[in-house]
Order: sequence, then structure tokens, then C-alpha cells
Amino acid sequence: MSDIIFIIIIALLASYIIRLKLHQATQDHVFPFPERLGLHVSNNDVMHFLNMSSENVKSFLERRGIDFMIKCEPESMMGWIDTELLDKILLLLLSDMAKRLNHGGKVAVAVYTNQEYDCINIRISDNGPRISETGMLIIHYLVTCHRGSLRSEYYQRQGNTIVIELPIKKDAYDAEQLESGTSSEFHIPNDIELHVPTIDIPSNYEEGNSSLWEIMQAPHSADQEFLRRAIQCVNDHLSDTDYDRQAFATDMGSSVSTLYNKIRALTGKNITNFTRDIRIKAACKLAKEDPDLRVSDIAYQVGFKDPKYFATSFKRVMGVQPKEYFAKLRGEG
Repeated sequence: MSDIIFIIIIALLASYIIRLKLHQATQDHVFPFPERLGLHVSNNDVMHFLNMSSENVKSFLERRGIDFMIKCEPESMMGWIDTELLDKILLLLLSDMAKRLNHGGKVAVAVYTNQEYDCINIRISDNGPRISETGMLIIHYLVTCHRGSLRSEYYQRQGNTIVIELPIKKDAYDAEQLESGTSSEFHIPNDIELHVPTIDIPSNYEEGNSSLWEIMQAPHSADQEFLRRAIQCVNDHLSDTDYDRQAFATDMGSSVSTLYNKIRALTGKNITNFTRDIRIKAACKLAKEDPDLRVSDIAYQVGFKDPKYFATSFKRVMGVQPKEYFAKLRGEG
């Protein structure tokens, strides 16, 4: 794994070790429910998200001669998850496995639902050495934050099997943990205009990360130029629903893993969320130009194959459903 991703992982490990006071942890790894790490769940296509997040490290694994596969059953299903927290869980687990495995290693991710369809199970297995106790304590903490449970087994000369169970029904979470609750007042940001290659995400979006707008307005630097080209690439292929991470990386003259690490280091986002934000801001621009356009028409124009997934992504970024947004623009709200 590149130096950047290892630095991120080490920083995360150090932060959570301090917070958890691991030297006081009991042998059965039971912790009280965390109170400081905020949980913000929203309605998403869970299977699509997990598939994309897991595949973010696929190219790196394959370059190391490690076989990687992921299977989601069903392929698409809506549910309530904290995408940022779940992304961290997968990143830590898969990065740890990548670090420990050699050529010929295998990593498999299987995602499936229970019979009631109110929980998902994420089964991650490898054929490498035992995962460290510290690593498992941190993963356990993050899973517990998401109101989930974790089981892990190590089989001598066979590898690790980790099963994470997470609730995905809305009523599994408290009202304050639901994104864009009824107490949020809807408004149309005044800075919605999209001027390539800069985008200005609302100031309260993903607090703690530098916004793309702040980075783009900084004095000219290599990082600024990198983001300028990255945003331009996405906008040049805005309506191309098949424009994937590999094509994006090729246009940027880098590998997928290098592009992923660079974007994450600069913006705190993975490639999926980076491109999503640009596409959603472009959708807002189209809506302002012609509020009478149908949601599905705009979804296709900004590169979404599924209008339902577009609506979920739109609400994730803008805080409201696109139908509400368009109604407000037409003066109906």
C-alpha cells in the first residue's frame, strides 16, 4: 500500500487506540456504546455502495498478485447506513489484509441479507496470517458505533474470516442519527452555480474535511492543479454512465490506487463520493436552468443509470430529495 494510505491507517489506529484506552480492554472485547463518534445514517443502495467501496482497493491487491472477489446478494437493495463510517471499516480491514498477504493470497467479500431484510452480513475472508488484536479492537469499535456486531475466526494455515452484521432499517437508529431529519430546514444554497473546474460544496457538508472549493481557491500548487484536472475529467464525461474508476485513472495518467489515495488525501473522499459530488452539483445547475426537467432526465444527463440511486445520492449531498429541490425552484415549495 502506498505511503499515503499507510499514514492514514496509522493515524486512525493511533487516534482510536488513545480514545479506547486499549490497555483497559477486557479479553472478550466488550466496550460500552461509543458516544463521541457521531453516527449519521442515510438511505442508500447498500449493495452498490459496498461493491464500489470494496473494489477501491482491487487494483492494488491484483498488482500484488492477490486474488480479490466480491459478491453481493441481491445486487441492489436500499437501506440505512453511515457511508463514511462503513467506508472506514472496509478500508481498514482490506488494507490490513493487503499488507499481510503475499503473492498468491486471496481475499473474498460476500454481502447478503437476513431473512427479514432488516440486516446485512458482510463476510470478509483471506488466506493470510492472523489479524492483529489491536486491529480487531478498532474494527469492533467502529462496527459497534454503527449498532452492529462482529465475529472473527482464525483457522491455522487457512486464514481469517470476519463477519459483520449491521442493521439497515430506519427504526434501528435514533432520530438524531438520521440525516436530514424533519428538523432540518430546506434551503437552496446561493452558491449552487457550477463553474468548471471549481465546485463549492455547502459549508456544513462533511465537516472536518477541506472542501474542494477551499483547496481550489488556495495559492496555485501541484495539488490544486491535480484537482483541477480531476474535476475537468469528470465533467468531460458527465453523461457517460460507463465512465468508471479505471477510465478516470487512465485520463489522469495514474493507476486507480494512486488516484484513490491522492483524492482521499486531498479531500477526505473516495473516488465514488468525489465524482458523485461533482455530478450532483452539475444536476443542480441543470435544475436551475430548467426546473421543469424530469428527475430521471437530469439523472441520465449527469451519469446516473438509476434515477432511484440518483435521488438517494442527491439527498445525501443536498439534504433533500430532488423532487423537493425542483419544486422549490419552480416556486411550489
